[in-house]
Formats: sequence, structure tokens, C-alpha cells
Amino acid sequence: MSFFSVLRKKTVISTRFWSVFTSAMVAMTLSYILMLSDNIIAGQFIDDDAVAAMSLVFPLMTILFFLSYLIADGLGMMAAYAQGQENREKVNRLFSQGIMLSVGLGLMLVLFLHIFQEQILSFWKISPEYMFYARGYYDGLKWLPPVVFINILFYTFLIQEGEEQVCVRASSIAVAANIVLSIVLCKTMGTFGIGLASLMGTIISCLVQSAFLFSNKSKLSFVWYYNFREIARGFIYSFYHSVDTLYLSMLPLIFSSYVISHWGESHIIVVTVITNVLVLAVAMYTGVVDCLQPMVCQYHSEGCYSSVKKTMELGIACTLIMSLAISIVAGVFAYLLPLLFGVDEDYLIEEIVTSLRCFLIFLVFLGTTLIYSNYYIYIEERNYGLILKTMLLVVFPVIGMYFGSILGMYGLWLGAGSGYLLACLFNFLVIRLWPARGNILMLNREKMARQCSYDINAVMEDVVALSRTLSDKLKLWRLPTSKIMRLSLLVEEVGMNAVERAQNEPVQLEFSFLLEGGANQSVKLIVRDNGKPYDVFTIVNGGKYSFRDYFIDSVTKDFYRRRYLSAGDENKLVFEMN
Repeated sequence: MSFFSVLRKKTVISTRFWSVFTSAMVAMTLSYILMLSDNIIAGQFIDDDAVAAMSLVFPLMTILFFLSYLIADGLGMMAAYAQGQENREKVNRLFSQGIMLSVGLGLMLVLFLHIFQEQILSFWKISPEYMFYARGYYDGLKWLPPVVFINILFYTFLIQEGEEQVCVRASSIAVAANIVLSIVLCKTMGTFGIGLASLMGTIISCLVQSAFLFSNKSKLSFVWYYNFREIARGFIYSFYHSVDTLYLSMLPLIFSSYVISHWGESHIIVVTVITNVLVLAVAMYTGVVDCLQPMVCQYHSEGCYSSVKKTMELGIACTLIMSLAISIVAGVFAYLLPLLFGVDEDYLIEEIVTSLRCFLIFLVFLGTTLIYSNYYIYIEERNYGLILKTMLLVVFPVIGMYFGSILGMYGLWLGAGSGYLLACLFNFLVIRLWPARGNILMLNREKMARQCSYDINAVMEDVVALSRTLSDKLKLWRLPTSKIMRLSLLVEEVGMNAVERAQNEPVQLEFSFLLEGGANQSVKLIVRDNGKPYDVFTIVNGGKYSFRDYFIDSVTKDFYRRRYLSAGDENKLVFEMN
């Protein structure tokens, strides 16, 4: 399948992916604007020294996000696995533990930031003027932890539940409030007012999301439950998944320290501009990750490799397009970025523009390798995913920075960017040598050979054609004739049931077959559709059913397992026969 056909083809998975992707992109873009607005407002209403000083404190915000992901990401991954295993009760338990952890750890961190404020700020050997701005911004941000933790937890689980629009609504209101408050408070309180506005905007976002969670539309519910093993497992999963946020908080510190020692603190603004573009790119990639995480974890938990593969094809295609778009747009309009931050010295503008363009050349390698590193964690190759992230975000860029700086400031950024290319090559080399895999998605070849998947529209012609095609495919697996006939009949009846329910609306179906072991082992059929929820088994048991409902129930009565589940933006029927 070609690159563009992957993006164009409409399937159950692509419909779900694009639904989450659109909302996640809006939410991530708004989050980036929220962070960028602090620097722009400081540059326009104070001066570029304030922007540079605030950029030194900004890693504190990134560390806060890392700690919030340390709580939310692992629990979100475990909730996705629970969705794949059809365990709704466990999803609510994980959500509830996340709320308790967010409040408890958040308050502890506020106390820590207050007690050790001077020690943290004294890390930077900067002039009193810079320290004045940095201290004000710090004072406004140090109350953020519990609010950020709760906000990220709500966002993670609402995305998991397919309620992306709630997240977009919360982010939109928060951004508008933050920008207005930043302008108003900046004029009277300086950088402290900007930090305080960020706190108030995040509180507003939490309130909007809470309003939905307390409504009847929400499937999530709070229960008093505590399980230390689940929490510990969640932290382990989270660390692997969110360590890239920690690394991204380290890079500005490393770059800034190196630039200060070699070129002086006036050149910190170069790091600030490039870091902001890097944060934009990572925010976009995080939107893709937000799509992939619930889907890949769920499909991997099901053992449905074909669905995993289709999801990743979409994710990588989107990442490539976004990387190229960001590189081109940021490169073309590079001269405008320094002006946004209040820079007016010609030599600094030229230095920023050239350095940024040197760095952007390699952005596409950052995006794709970052997506793959997260993917390996989702399929439980966590140690390798962590190694790849470390190489991508710390080891190779820092090595490149040191060697590149021999050629000056521009060489520094060429070297740092080339680190992403080296990490990409490192990944391809390791995967090629990996036993029993040998493919970039690390899917077991033998299991893949015993699986097949078909995407069709909910129309009669497609259903009938699939039923005929399926019969030939199952014969190649050497299944008994009786199994082939029953499965072909089941596919036709389930498909026609979906056609009748669709009522000429655009609905897609996916039929995935998993042969467990061999011809005499069980066959698992997973049917997904993106139509309205319809639990055929509950309807039959309720006594009000159509002939097709009754027929599906009768044909599968003696199956080893059959189950309906509404997960995310799709309906799922699972059949398993011996």
C-alpha cells in the first residue's frame, strides 16, 4: 500500500485515528500556544532579557509535565490493556488511583519547591537583572504541580474514552483565559503575573474537564481503591513512556550551560528560540502518540497484529508530513521568530535564523524515531524503547553538540541535529539484527503469518465479496471445512447486520482472524465497526431481536467465547471457536 493510500483509505482504524488525531492536534497546539504566549508576552511587554531568564526556569515546567506523565501515562496504558481484555471495572480503579496520587504527590511537590526555592534558583550563575525575572516567574509557577497532575490525568483518560472534544474545549478556554490574564497581570506584576496566569489557566482547564466527568455522559467513575502493585507497575510503565519529557527538560539546561560558558548569557536567546520550535515539534508528535497509545496498547493486548500495523502506518505517515511542514514553515519564517521574543539586535537575529535552519534539517529523523521508541514500549519491548529514547534525545545530540561546536555556534546546532539522524540509523541497525523479528514494528513473523485482516464498507456488495474471499484464505490455512463454512456464514451475517443498521450512512467494518497455533487450535475473530453501539447478545437476551440477530446468536452459541465491547470510537465483537 502506498504512502498516500494509507492516508486516504477510510477504515474503522483510520476513522478512530483521525478522530483522536484532530482533537489531539488541536489540544497540543493550544498547549504549545499556552507556553509560547508566556515568552511572547514577556518579550513584547517587558524585554528580551525577561524572555531569556524565563527560559532558564522553563525546564521546571517540563519536569512538572514529566512527573504528571509519570502518574498518568502508565495508568493510561494499563487502562488500554484493560480495554483490550474487556475489563471495565479495572479502568475505573486505575482512574481513581490516579486522582489520589495526583493530589497527594502534587501537594508534596509544592512544599518541596517552596522549601528549596533558593537552592534551585542558585543553580544558574546569572546577573541580578536576569535573576529578578527568573525569580518572579518561578514564584508564579511553584503552585502548579497538583493542578497540572490532575489536568494531565483527566486528559489522558478522556482521550482513552474517546472524549477528545472535551479536552479540546478545556484547552481552548484555558488558552484564552491564560493569554488575557498574562497580558493584564504582566503589566502590574511582571514575570510573576505571567506565571500566575499559567496557574489560573490550568485550573480553568481542570474545571471544564471535571464538569464532564460529573455528568451522566461519562463512563469513568471514582471508587475508593488502592493497590500498591498496580501503582508501582503504573510508575514503571510511565517512566519508560514519559522519560522523553525528562530528557527534553535536560536538553535546554545542557544547551544553555554550554552556550553561556562559550558565548555568554546574551546568547541564551538562541537556545530559547530553538527550544521553542523543538517544543512545538514535540507537541505535535505527542498528539500522534496520544492517538497511538490507546489503540496500539488495546490491539497488542488482543494479539491483533494486523490492527497494530495499520495503526502505525497512519502514525508514521502523519509524523513525516508534520515534520516536513514544521521544517519548511519554521525555516521560511525564521526571521519572524526573534522579533516575537523582542530581539532587535541584527547580529543576534542572524545567528538565531541560521542556527535554527541548521537544526531543522534533521527534524524528520527526530519525529519518526521518537514515535517508534514509544511504540516499542507499547508492545512491551520497554527496555529497548528506553535505550532508543536515551540515544535519540540525550546521547547522540549531546555528542553532536560537543563535536559540532568546534565549528562555532552553527556547527553546534548542526551537530545536535545530526544526533537524530544517528539515532534513526541506530534503530534500523538494531531491528535488522533482532532475532525472529527483523521488521521495523518488531512483530513476530510466525504469528503474523497466522493472521489476516480485511477492511470493507458496510454495503452488501463488499460483505458478499469478503465472504467469498475469506473462504479461499481459510483453505490456505488448512482449516476443517466445517470451520470454514461457519466462519464464512458468520462473517456474512454479521456484515449484513451492520449494513442494515447503517441505513446508508458511511460505516466501516474490519474483520480480523487469528489462528492460535495451528489448524486444530482455536480461531479468533474480531469484528470492529464505527457505527452506533449495538450489543447483539444483549438484544437477543432481551427478547427484541431481528432474524439476523437471532441467527448470529444461534450460530455462535457453542463458541468457546463471544463478547461485545464498546471501546473508544468503535464497537467490537469477539468470537473464539475451538
